Amino acid sequence: MQKSDTNKICKTKSKNQHNLFKNRGNFQNLWPDKALSIHNKFIVIKSYWSTNDLVSPLLFSSGFYQTLRMHSRLGFLLQCTKRSSSSSTCSALLSTLLFSSQSNRKNFMAYHHRNLIGSDVNKVNFFEKSSFRWFGQLRGFCRYPGTAALEQFSDDEYECDYENHPASSSVANVDEWKWKLSLLLRNEKDQEIVSKDKRDRRDYEQISNLAKRMGLHSEIYGKVVVVSKVPLPNYRPDLDDKRPQREVVIPLSLQRRVEGLLQEHIDRTQLSSGKADSILDGTKSSDIVLDAKMDENPDSFLDGSVMEKVLQRQSLRMRNMQRGWQESPDGNKMLEFRKSLPAFKEKERLLQAIARNQVVVISGETGCGKTTQLPQYILESEIESGRGAFCSIVCTQPRRISALTVAERVATERGEPLGDSGFTYPVRANFLEDVLEITGYKLTSFNQIDDYGQEKMWKTQKQLAPRKKKNQITALVEDAVNKSNYENYSARARDSLACWAADCIGFNLIEAVLCHICRKERPGAVLVFMTGWEDISCLRDQLKAHPLLGDPNRVLVLTCHGSMATTEQKLIFEKPPQNVRKIVLATNMAEASITINDVVFVVDCGKAKETTYDALNNTPCLLPSWISQASARQRRGRAGRVQPGECYHLYPGCVYEAFAEYQLPELLRTPLNSLCLQIKSLQVGSIAEFLSAALQPPEALAVQNAIQFLKMIGALDENENLTHLGKFLAILPVDPKLGKMLIMGAIFRCFDPVLTIVAGLSVRDPFLLPQDKKDVSRKKFAALAGTAKSRFSAKDYSDHMALVRAYEGWKDAEREGSAYEYCWRNFLSAQTLQAIHSLRKQFIFILKDAGLLDADTATNNKLSYNQSLVRAVICSGLYPGIASVVNSVNARYQTISYPWLVFGEKVKVNTVFIRDSTGVSDSIVILFGSTLDCGDTAGHLKMLGGYIEFFMDPTLADCYIKLKEELEMLLQKKLQDPEVDIHKEGKYLMLAVQELVSGDQCEGRFVFGRENKKPKDSKDTDRFTRDGTNPKSLLQTLLMRAGHSPPKYKTKHLKTNEFRALAEFKGMQFVGKPKRNKALAEKDAAIEALAWLTQTSEKNHDEDDKSPPDVTDNMLKLLGKRRRSKRR
Repeated sequence: MQKSDTNKICKTKSKNQHNLFKNRGNFQNLWPDKALSIHNKFIVIKSYWSTNDLVSPLLFSSGFYQTLRMHSRLGFLLQCTKRSSSSSTCSALLSTLLFSSQSNRKNFMAYHHRNLIGSDVNKVNFFEKSSFRWFGQLRGFCRYPGTAALEQFSDDEYECDYENHPASSSVANVDEWKWKLSLLLRNEKDQEIVSKDKRDRRDYEQISNLAKRMGLHSEIYGKVVVVSKVPLPNYRPDLDDKRPQREVVIPLSLQRRVEGLLQEHIDRTQLSSGKADSILDGTKSSDIVLDAKMDENPDSFLDGSVMEKVLQRQSLRMRNMQRGWQESPDGNKMLEFRKSLPAFKEKERLLQAIARNQVVVISGETGCGKTTQLPQYILESEIESGRGAFCSIVCTQPRRISALTVAERVATERGEPLGDSGFTYPVRANFLEDVLEITGYKLTSFNQIDDYGQEKMWKTQKQLAPRKKKNQITALVEDAVNKSNYENYSARARDSLACWAADCIGFNLIEAVLCHICRKERPGAVLVFMTGWEDISCLRDQLKAHPLLGDPNRVLVLTCHGSMATTEQKLIFEKPPQNVRKIVLATNMAEASITINDVVFVVDCGKAKETTYDALNNTPCLLPSWISQASARQRRGRAGRVQPGECYHLYPGCVYEAFAEYQLPELLRTPLNSLCLQIKSLQVGSIAEFLSAALQPPEALAVQNAIQFLKMIGALDENENLTHLGKFLAILPVDPKLGKMLIMGAIFRCFDPVLTIVAGLSVRDPFLLPQDKKDVSRKKFAALAGTAKSRFSAKDYSDHMALVRAYEGWKDAEREGSAYEYCWRNFLSAQTLQAIHSLRKQFIFILKDAGLLDADTATNNKLSYNQSLVRAVICSGLYPGIASVVNSVNARYQTISYPWLVFGEKVKVNTVFIRDSTGVSDSIVILFGSTLDCGDTAGHLKMLGGYIEFFMDPTLADCYIKLKEELEMLLQKKLQDPEVDIHKEGKYLMLAVQELVSGDQCEGRFVFGRENKKPKDSKDTDRFTRDGTNPKSLLQTLLMRAGHSPPKYKTKHLKTNEFRALAEFKGMQFVGKPKRNKALAEKDAAIEALAWLTQTSEKNHDEDDKSPPDVTDNMLKLLGKRRRSKRR
C-alpha cells in the first residue's frame, strides 16, 4: 500500500493505537480464530462463513459494537474469501460498520479477494460499481438511503489530529457532493446549493473543482459554501452574518417634538383636503378651465424670415474672410502643408460620403489628418456654398489636453501663427525579442520586480507568489509565448524570453532601453507609455537615481498625467536645451490626438488602465490590462513626426498577435444608468429591446442593473415609464444620481452648496497631485497637499463639504485678486475651479427654466446654513452608495462619529475603494434612502432587500414610517407642479424633518449577527436592581474576578439636558438610555453590560428568572475560554 493511499484514511493519535493493541485480546475474543487482525492503521475483518446464522450473533454483539465506537477513527477492511459467497453476509458486515459511527462512512474501505463476491454484489443496495485496485481504491461508492436522517458529522466530537496533506479531505464528502450536484443539474426548479457545514469549507477546493468540471459555479462566503447554475457575485448580503444591523436611538424629547410636528402636519392636511372637497362639490364643472394645450405651445423665438436674413449676411462675411486667407501668402503656405497629408487625397470622397449618409465612420493611421482636417473640409465646403453660418460642427476629444492642442492646431491652419508640419515618417517596430538582442539585457526571475518605494517588500511578495487566477488575455498570452519559435535569436535572448513575466511592467528593462537610446541612438525625444500615476512616479524616481538618466545636464525627465495642471502638461511640448534628451513618461492619454513633434523613440509597456464594468458585482473597475492592436499601432505612430522613428514594444511579437484587434466599446465597459434614462426620454420603446439592436449589445445583466437603479432612485416606475422626477433628470447633463441631488437641493432650499458639489463631481478632482519642486522632496509636498485638503474638511468627515469650502475660498481670493496664489498654496487646479464655476451657471439656467428655482437667490439658499440638511440632500442623491462605519479612516482622523458613509463612486483597483464620501446619521439614511420594509417584529425596519437592518423602539419606527410617507407625498406634489411651495404648504412637516436630521446625535450601535429578537422586557434589567444591588459594583466584581481592569465610563451631556453614559471594557462598548443625571446614566450603561454578560440562550428561556445566571457563552468569552461540547 502506497503512502499517498494511506493518507486518504484518517490517522489516529499514537495513544489510540496503543489502547487498541492493548485491548487486542479482548477484541478478538468476540470472533473465531483468525477472523480478525489488527494492523498499524486498520482493523481487517475476515469473513469465513457462508451462513448468516453463524455471523449474525457476532456482528450485533454489544462488545463488538462498543469497540467499533471506541476506535471509530480507524479504517476498516472487509475481506471476503472463497467460502463467503453470501451477499447478505457482506450486507450485514457493512451495515454494522456504517452504523457503528458516522465517521466510518468516510473511513470505511472495502475490497474483495479475487473478485469472488461476483454478481451477488448487485443485491447490496448501497453499492455502486466502479473498478479499482485493492487496498486504497474503492470498489464502489457506499451510500445508504437511510443515512440522510443520521446526525451530521462534526469535528468537535473527537480530538483527532489530521495529517496536513492535500488528500486529507474527506473522500466521502466529495463523493456526496457529486451526488448533490448531479441532483441539482437534474432538478430544473433548484438553482443553487447552500451549505454551512464545516466539512464543506474544509473541502471547498475539491468541491469547487468538481463543480467547475460539471459546468457549475461555486463561491465561498465566509462560512457558507454556495454552488449555483448561474455565475455568483463576490458578495451576497443574504449570506453575510455581519451585514449592517443598527440599533437606532434618539433622545426621547426629540422624538416627541418630531411626533408633535408630524401630527400637526397630518391634521392640517386633512383639514385642508376637507375644505377643498367641499369647495369642489359646490363648483360647477363648467367653471373649471383646464388648458391641456399649454405645455404643447412652443417657446417664442424671432421671426424665421428675420433670423434667416441675419444668418445669410453672416455666411457672406465668412466666405469673404476664407477667400482672403486662402489667397494670402501665409494661407498658400499653410495649404501646401495641408495638401501633404494623406487625408487631402480623399477629400472629395469624404465630402460625398458625408452628404449622402447620416452616419459615416472614418478610420485612418496616426497623423493622416482625421482630427484636424475633416472638420475643416466640411466647414470650408459649407462656407463656399454660402451656408457657413447655418453649419455647426462639434469636435470632441477624450481629454482636456487633447482638445486644447487640436483647437490650437486648427486655429493655426485657419489663420493663426503657423505651427510645424503634420506628416508622418515611417517607424520601425521592435518587439521584446528584438529589444533583448539590441540592448543585450538579460531577463531573470528576480530583475522583473516593479519597485514601488516603501511598498517594495509587499509588491515583491505579491509578484513572486504564484498566480492562481488568470483572465482570458493572460491565458492567450501564455499560449502564444509557449507556441512561439525563437530559433533565430541568440541563446541569451531565448533564456530571457523563457523568464519573461507578463504580469510585470518591467522598470529595469525600461531603464536598460532608455540607457541604450541615450548612449547609442541619434538625438530625439523619448515617449514612454505607462499604466498610471503610481507607475509614472516610481519610474521617475528610479530614473533620477541613475547616474546617466538622472543627470539633468544630459536628460530631462517629464511626466504627463490627467491630474496635473494644464501649465505643467504643456511643458512636454517645449523643446529641451541643446544636447539634452527629453524623456516623457505618460499614460495612454498621449496615445491619441496629442502630438509631441520632437518624439523619435517610443517605449510601449503594452498595458493601460482601462475602465470596465463588472455587471455581476455591479462595480466599475480600473485595472491594468493588455492594450489592443489598434492602440499599439497608435502608440507606435507617436514617433516619427520630424524624422524616421523607432518603437520598442516590451512584449514579444506573438503576444501582439494575440491582442484584440480593437478596444472594447464603451457601451460594454461602463454603467448604463445615464444611457437608459436618455433612451426613455426619447420614447423609443423598451430599453432592453433598443439596446439589443446595437452592433455590439451590452450584457443583459448590465441593462437590468441600470433599470433597477433608475427604479430605486425614482426615475422610472414599475412599468419602466419616466416619472416626474425622471423627466427632470433627463434634461440635466449629469449622472442621474447627481441630477437628483441637484433637484433635492433646490427643493429643500440649500441650493448653493449642493450646486457646487454636483458641479465638482461632474469634472475632474480640483485637488492636484503634487509635482517635484526645487529643493523639496515629493513626499513632503504630498504631505502638504494632504494637509491642505484636510484643512478644508474641517473635521466634519465630508469630502463634499471640503470641495465646497475650497471653491468658496477660491471665489473670495478671486475677488481679492489672489486666485493664483490661493491655488498654488492649496494644491488646487484653477482650470477645474473655473470649470466648476461655468457648470454652476449652466445648472442654474436649466433649473430656472424648469421652474424648480425661485427668482430670489436668498430664498433658494434659506437653509444652506443647515449642514445636516445638506448631508441629507447628499444622501438622497448618492444612495444606494452607502457603507457602514465600524473602524475607518477619513482625512487624518482615526474614527468617524457618523455610523454611515454615502459615497459617489465605488471602484475596484487592486481592491475596492470608495471615493468622495460624507458621513450621515441613522435618521438621514432612513428618511432619504430607499423604500422601508417592516421586519418580522415590531421596531424592525429593513432597506435594500434586508441588507441594511434597523432595530428601534416600535413607536420610533412608526414615527419614521409616517414621516417618510408624508415627505414622499409632498415631494411628488412638488415635482408634479413646481409652482407649489412645500415650505408653506408642508411647513410643519419640513420642520419635523429638519428637527430630526439635526437632532440625531448618532447614539445607536451596530449589532452584527443579531436575530430578529423582540425588544428587551423591562423585567430583564430589573433583576439587577430589584434587590438593591449596585449594577456598577456587580459589573466591576465580575470583571476583576475574570482578571480584567474595571470598566471605564464616558458620559455625554445631551441637548435635552439629559445624560447618556457608555461603559467600556475589553474593547467592547455598551450604551445606556438617557437619564436625568450622570449617576443614573452610568448605572444604566452597567445594566446593559450585565444584560449582555448574563443573557441566556433560547434553550434556557423557560428557566426561573429568580435563579442566578448560569455561566453563559459571553462570560466564557470574557474569560478567554470556549465551551466544549459534552461527549455522550
